[in-house]
Amino acid sequence: MDPMNRVRDYLLDNVGHLTFPGKPSFCQAQQHWLVPVYCRTGRGDVVVGDVELDRDGRLLYAPSREEMLARLEKVNAVAG
Repeated sequence: MDPMNRVRDYLLDNVGHLTFPGKPSFCQAQQHWLVPVYCRTGRGDVVVGDVELDRDGRLLYAPSREEMLARLEKVNAVAG
């Protein structure tokens, strides 16, 4: 499974439509995919976390909705 599509599906099911996956990168050393998660804001798209998948596309780690919201609040506070 394509890591970007896997993360997109996860985000739509668990976080919401204002988040979307960025370009995946593969870590050779750990044999894991890392996919940044972006949030759409009035000021532009902001990275709010990273999802980690194994080489077969199984989810290993994803930040919770609350963790992503907290990061977005920090970014907004700095930019505000």
